[in-house]
Order: sequence, then C-alpha cells, then structure tokens
Amino acid sequence: AQKQYNIKCEKPNVILFSSVTSFIALCFFLITSRLQLTFDARLVPYSLGFAVCYACAWIGTVLAVRYGSIAISNLIVSCSLIFPTALGVLLGEPLTARIVLGVALLLCAIVLVNVKKGGKEKFSLKWFACVMVAFFGNGCCSIMSNLQKRTLGDAYTHEFMIIALLAAAVLLLICAVATSKNVKADFKACLPYSASNGIANAVLNFMTLTIIGNIPNTVFYPTNSALNMLCAFLLGYFVYKERFGKLQYVGYALGAVTIVMLNL
Repeated sequence: AQKQYNIKCEKPNVILFSSVTSFIALCFFLITSRLQLTFDARLVPYSLGFAVCYACAWIGTVLAVRYGSIAISNLIVSCSLIFPTALGVLLGEPLTARIVLGVALLLCAIVLVNVKKGGKEKFSLKWFACVMVAFFGNGCCSIMSNLQKRTLGDAYTHEFMIIALLAAAVLLLICAVATSKNVKADFKACLPYSASNGIANAVLNFMTLTIIGNIPNTVFYPTNSALNMLCAFLLGYFVYKERFGKLQYVGYALGAVTIVMLNL
C-alpha cells in the first residue's frame, strides 16, 4: 500500500497518509477494548512519547519505500529491535554472548545491504535519511512501550495505545493541513492506500493479540520475523523488480537470520 501510493500519486502527502493510518489503528484498539477502559495519568508521558516516535516511524517508512528498496528498508527498520535489547541491558538484564554477537551481525548486515551493485550507483542520501528516521522512530517506540510496561505492567495496553494513536493522528493531521495546498484533494488521493495500510496494520495487531498466549513466544516471534523478511524480499524482487549486488544479498540474508536469532 505504501509503495503503490508513492507510485500512483505524483505528489504524495505522506503526513496525511500516516495520519489516516494512525486513525484506523486507533479505531481498532477502541473496538477491541469494547470501551472497557481505565485510564491512569502515569500513562500520559509514555503515550505522548510513543506518539511522536510512531509518527516519525510512519513518515520515515513511507518515504523510505518511495526513495529506495522495500526489502532493504524493511530489513533496516526491523533491525531497530536492538533498541529494546540495549534498554534491557542498561536496566540490568544480563548481556549474553548471543546478544553481543547478534548486535554485531546486525551492524554488519546494515553495512553490507548499503553496498551498491558494482560500487557505481549513486548512494541515495534521501533514502538513507528517511530509513534512519524510521529506524530510530521504530526503536524509540519499542523503548517507550517497554518503559510503560515496566512501570505499569500489562494492565493498560489498550489505554496506552489509544492515547498514543489519538495524539499521533491529531499531530500528523495538523501538520498535514498546515503543509498541504489542497488537503481535500490529498485526502481523496491517499484514502484507498492509507485505508488499506491501516486495515492491514489493524489485522496484524488483532492476529498478534490472538496468537500471543496460545503458542510459545519462542515460536511466534522468530517465525513472525522470518516470514516478514521473506515476504518483503519476495515483494521487492518479483513485484517491484528490485535487484541487488552479491554483498547486498549476503547482508540481507545475514540480517534476516540475525533478527530471527535475536527474537528467540
């Protein structure tokens, strides 16, 4: 949906696209909560921090697939799991050899996937800047949600996300209106794609919440990561005809294996 929007729309309004996506995700959490909600003032700083990071992550991701490869963008954003891993170590969790090796291999993978075929293609600074915004935004989202759970436990998952998504949707909408020359036309152009994107995200959240607790996390998270990497690669290779150099293929495979390993 993100790639098609960028292809079909000559001047995509990425901020508005992200706002609509956030609003649909908000509706999902409202529906699945059955409006049986209990809010706690301590949620607010974590939710607002998550909202800002979430908005940045969406904008960065949509722009990254506009200026570069779906497969490689997906891989690099997925590497942001090193943020909660690092947070855990800083908060006293054991630093195992597997974590050290995994982080080192992820950094190697990021370097390798950015080695252009034949070394002759011009490096896209636009793409790199966007994918880094998505990388740090996604990583900081994980940190905010981890901190919230460490402070308040699992009791406020829906409340946390509802505040965060509402804040993100409103913040993005204000920015979209302020920067758009014709917000009505932009909304009409992006709605089919942002709706598809938001619904897919809602289905993902629903399936994840359904699966967690029914199968072991040691099975679910590595499998989910592996399939995510595989689908992104197949989409890029067969649908959008993305081709890479040998070192990039090695880097992609290394990154995918390492992400699965760190999720075990």
